[in-house]
Amino acid sequence: MEPKDYEARAKYKSLPLDFQYQGAEKYKSNFDYVRENFSSYHFDKWKKEDEGEWYHQLGRFELDPSIDEMLPWLIEKSKDVGWNDLSKIGAHPGFPGGVSPLHAQEEHDRIASGVETDFVQMVPEPDMVNIPALQKMGEYWKFKRLRTRVHVQFPGQLFSTHVDKLWHRNPLAPHKMCRMVIFLQDYEPGQVMIYGNAVLTQWRKGDVHIFDTLNVPHSTANMSYSPRAVMIITAARTDESDEILRACNKDSIHRITL
Repeated sequence: MEPKDYEARAKYKSLPLDFQYQGAEKYKSNFDYVRENFSSYHFDKWKKEDEGEWYHQLGRFELDPSIDEMLPWLIEKSKDVGWNDLSKIGAHPGFPGGVSPLHAQEEHDRIASGVETDFVQMVPEPDMVNIPALQKMGEYWKFKRLRTRVHVQFPGQLFSTHVDKLWHRNPLAPHKMCRMVIFLQDYEPGQVMIYGNAVLTQWRKGDVHIFDTLNVPHSTANMSYSPRAVMIITAARTDESDEILRACNKDSIHRITL
């Protein structure tokens, strides 16, 4: 893939260090605010899209057996942290008091989508330090400002359409921010991920993809009978990581050494 394709679509190459989502108070919906002020996506629901436009498959990791062994623990541990926990004071570094000024708008969208109970289940980074294989997979890409989590979506859960907001994590170069997904389990019928108008199914354990996180609306749902666990990497790209990404395609094989 070519990382600069994503970079070129970013509306802002820098933001004020004190940027606090100015203008958000005019909106009830977080999605409307981000779509109208920050995203360069076309929002044409009839346009056909494929892999290689708003998301890229980067091949597959040969997952260490230790990850399979830890999956039952990861799935159970994920029940400890939900959306409301992530929105508590201190959960948003970079904002006064750790509280995102868009919390009310996010809550509005969550309820509008029909989800009135906690729906995000996360294993936060501090709980992953004892799983070296996950740590190595994060470090493999040579990003900076690296943050990793495991996201488990249980049957019946969904994450409604949204555009990620990562600018405050790297305000002097928000166009360098990226988000990557590594699947920790094979696809089960009824599980789906959507990037713009592209619907993703039938992934294999270890598959890696990256998406244009500052622009493309995306959503997930689990209509199967099994939990779906993925590793989420959020980071800022570097020159070194861009070289790794350029060398990747959907047939690439990635290996780590413990």
